[in-house]
Amino acid sequence: MITKHDLPSLVTKFERLPGQISELSKSAFENVYGSEAAAQAKNIVYFFLSSKPVPRLNGESCILYIGQTKTSFKSRYFRHASLHATSKANSLKFDMVIKNYGAIEIAFCDYRKFGDTLLGAEGQFLWWYFQNHGEYPPINYTKTKVRIDAVSA
Repeated sequence: MITKHDLPSLVTKFERLPGQISELSKSAFENVYGSEAAAQAKNIVYFFLSSKPVPRLNGESCILYIGQTKTSFKSRYFRHASLHATSKANSLKFDMVIKNYGAIEIAFCDYRKFGDTLLGAEGQFLWWYFQNHGEYPPINYTKTKVRIDAVSA
């Protein structure tokens, strides 16, 4: 069985998109969001990760965001590269992350091992994160109603 305790070690084993977002620029986001690997990564749950852990209500975590996409990661995010680097709120948020917690990388996995649907798998990861830290990842707006404590591997 996989439980909340497995979340950190699971994420370290997930695939990574090539490159890191280490500066607040459109090209830094485009280099990661626009890679060939990003174009191939479909039906995934993905994680924005910081290089250094961020303090949470309970403990700390490198997980900044948990999301999901049926389409490719590239088609989900590439069009937002400029927005992430330049909009007032996003640039402030991503700049703080990079300055305080280091470069951002994207990890991902096929959702089917963790839920019957993309939303179910994303919800499972969000629930495990919440169980570990008493709150959702720092740049997540998505909440979950999933309350399953363990899934079989």
